[in-house]
Amino acid sequence: MLQADTAAIKSVPFSLACSVAMRVLTAPMLVGKVFLEGGLVPWIASGCDSRRLHGDVDISLRIADMPDVRTWLVGEDLYDPRLDSLNLPCNEERGDFGVHSVIDGVLVSFCPYFFESDELHQRNAALEVTDGFDALLEAVIPCSMEADRTELRRLPTGVTIGCATLEAVRASKIMSDREKDAHDIAETDRIGYDLDRYARIAKEYATMRIVCVAHGE
Repeated sequence: MLQADTAAIKSVPFSLACSVAMRVLTAPMLVGKVFLEGGLVPWIASGCDSRRLHGDVDISLRIADMPDVRTWLVGEDLYDPRLDSLNLPCNEERGDFGVHSVIDGVLVSFCPYFFESDELHQRNAALEVTDGFDALLEAVIPCSMEADRTELRRLPTGVTIGCATLEAVRASKIMSDREKDAHDIAETDRIGYDLDRYARIAKEYATMRIVCVAHGE
C-alpha cells in the first residue's frame, strides 16, 4: 500500500485543494456520506477562488461510514496505515478517531462523528508524522442537531456535494479567530446565511468542550 511522503505536505493553492476535495466528495462510494468542513466550504459553495493557501482538506462523516472510507482509500491506493488512528500505539481501546491520507500532496483528514443522547461527539487524531505527536481528540457539543451542521449543497457547476452548513463554518471560524478566518467569514457573509440557525450553532459552540482521550509518550 501507499506510504505517503508526509515530509512533502505543504499548503497549496485553492485550485489544488478544491480538486482534491471534489475527488473525495464525488467518489461514488462516498457520495452523501462525506461532508466538507472548514475554510474551503464558502469558496467551493460560491465558486470563487479564495486566493489564499489551504493547509489541508477536512472531511467529517458518521462513524458508521468509516469502513467505506477505508475501503475507498485502499481501492485508490491512498491508504497509509501510519495515518490511521486505529494503528496508533496510544489507541489501546481501538476506538475509531478517523484516518488521514495524502492525496496529490494534500493532507485529507476524515473525522468521524456520532450522537449520544443530545450531544455531538466529533473525533479527530493528531499524528506524530504530521503534527509531531500522537493524540486522540474528541469535541463534545451539547444540544447539536445534525441538520444544522451538514447539508447537501448544489454548487454553481451543478454538482451536489455534502458539506458543512455556512452557519456551522462561520461559527467555527469566529471561535478560531485567525487572520485567514476573517477572509473566509467575509465570503460567508457575502453569500448570506440563516441567522436563526447561526444563533443556535454559535450558542452550542460556546459550550463545546474538547477532550484528549489518549496521547503518545
